[in-house]
Amino acid sequence: MGSGSNIVTQLARKYGAVIFFPTVAVGSIYADWSHTRQWKRQQQQLAHSAQLKSQS
Repeated sequence: MGSGSNIVTQLARKYGAVIFFPTVAVGSIYADWSHTRQWKRQQQQLAHSAQLKSQS
């Protein structure tokens, strides 16, 4: 039974990395994309309000 659980442990380590790293990569890419989108929206609002101020 000891060797059977050892194989399970090896598979968990091997495929754990295959699942873990892409998940972290995709998560951080999404977080950066989301933050950039929010930042661009704020910049647009600031530019728009500055444009309105300069017109009045």
